[in-house]
Amino acid sequence: MNILIIGGDARQIYCAGRLALEPGFEVRRFALGTDAFSGEVAPCDVLLLPYKPVQGETIVGSVDATGGEVYLSDTLNCVRDGGAVFAGKMDNEVVDSLKARKIAVHNWFSDETLTLENARLTAEGASQIITKNAPGGVSGSKILILGKGRVAKACAELFGKMGADVMIAARSKEHPTDFISPDEISNADVIVNTIPARVFGEKELAHVKKGSFILELASKPYGIDFDKAREMGIPAILASGVPGKYTPEEAGRALAESVFRRLKEGDPK
Repeated sequence: MNILIIGGDARQIYCAGRLALEPGFEVRRFALGTDAFSGEVAPCDVLLLPYKPVQGETIVGSVDATGGEVYLSDTLNCVRDGGAVFAGKMDNEVVDSLKARKIAVHNWFSDETLTLENARLTAEGASQIITKNAPGGVSGSKILILGKGRVAKACAELFGKMGADVMIAARSKEHPTDFISPDEISNADVIVNTIPARVFGEKELAHVKKGSFILELASKPYGIDFDKAREMGIPAILASGVPGKYTPEEAGRALAESVFRRLKEGDPK
């Protein structure tokens, strides 16, 4: 089986290494900052794109050796009819065009096992960031976590085991806004956001105590108003792609295991 991996971060490198160990798998890797990609590469049976939503034509995180960007249409043309594509969420029109060619489309985010593993690894990376930036580290800090999804739950569990005083503020149907208590904010040494929607603006920032900092783990459009935080002199760290930066080997293994699982199951998602 011929597998083509395009773009991404360090986790894709480890994913490629794990896949290459499988008998009968031939793995090629392009556009990870070293190898130039051309739409004229030999066809593949399976295409792996980065663990990110696909937005428009440019593949996020894919830069070839010349510094040029790689485009979605060029990569999809490399897949044989009847093959498979692994990617983040893609536009319905793109998915339909692939299915018309009998190509199976596997959404990274619809694999619950992979999602939970990435949440765990995100929490591990977040703990390293907090240890580096908070005077009391994790164990000596009061940490306010915004959200109730998988990443929020993984962070709460890990930080609690490490000795942190964990507080959680989560939205509900009854309270989609104004769900964060001013007292919780003012008591927190570290504020961790996992909600991909603007929930922490000027009103909330006004309650952040001196010496505290904010850690943003959510995807765009992000929960923190970074411009306002900068104006107010409040440290705010944007931590994107945490597993790929802090635990790339484990994150790469998780991607490879997802590929094995779904190729075996014939998952059409």
